[in-house]
Amino acid sequence: MRNEAETLRREIRTAESRVDEYLSGQIPPELFRYTLNQMRTIRTLYALNLEFPDGVQLKVLAEKLHVTPAAASEMVDTLVRKGAVRRRIDPADRRAVLLRVDGDIREHFEQCEKALCLLTGNFLATLTEAEATTVLDVAGKFARFVGDEENFPEIRPS
Repeated sequence: MRNEAETLRREIRTAESRVDEYLSGQIPPELFRYTLNQMRTIRTLYALNLEFPDGVQLKVLAEKLHVTPAAASEMVDTLVRKGAVRRRIDPADRRAVLLRVDGDIREHFEQCEKALCLLTGNFLATLTEAEATTVLDVAGKFARFVGDEENFPEIRPS
């Protein structure tokens, strides 16, 4: 089973690398003004905005980033000044602020998302209906498996 797991992980890593290679060629120069940590914050916020299109509260972003709300607030302040993130008052809770990825960076993420959907759709079109169903079922099972923290073994240095 170990050999099969290594083969699967290698195949996933190869696919990830190829997609990263493709997407890195699509990066507009203005995105280079962000640090890796800022890009991680933007990417996380963009993913949350797919689930919460009107915006997400700071505490939710902080939880996803595994940082304190104060640390997330500092990150967001910088990204607001740079024009990557927009804040607005939450109409459901006037004390809370909603965050959204904004401007050119949002457009870039949306274009990448469309390109990845097209790539994925083109792949699925090469499969039979039964194969496509199997791929979607297996991918869903894998996503649920890795989404459950109980499935992660302790990692100890050798």
